[in-house]
Amino acid sequence: MKAPKFAKLVAQLPLLNQPQRQQVLAALHPAAGLDRVVALIGELRSKVRCCPDCGCERCHRHGQANDLQRFRCCACGRTFNDLTGTPLARLRHKGKWLDYLDTVLDSRTVRSAAKRLSVHPNTTFRWRHRFLDRVKDDRPERL
Repeated sequence: MKAPKFAKLVAQLPLLNQPQRQQVLAALHPAAGLDRVVALIGELRSKVRCCPDCGCERCHRHGQANDLQRFRCCACGRTFNDLTGTPLARLRHKGKWLDYLDTVLDSRTVRSAAKRLSVHPNTTFRWRHRFLDRVKDDRPERL
């Protein structure tokens, strides 16, 4: 959106009534969640970023895809993002992941979480297994 059009839109926000404001906030909420998720992922992976194929630490930025920064390995030429090689790779609706984690902490069922997030129950089932797989991988091994 061009700057003058955006400025006009922002100037009209005080004219909205309460239900309209709630509707605007609900529309913006997934985008805010996505920004938080992308920032957290980038922050966690930036310190140890290396090619998932050859392990080379020399890589450079190579565009964006699905709201994530892509990287290209200088050694093998493979492209990847911060989720490549993790249980979260290829999962959709990144903007709803943090809200889903809240439902897990509330001990909600798969169906009630799906209804709350407006996604299919199969999606929340898949997320549960991928997120729990990630937690299992992070636990220290017992002797």
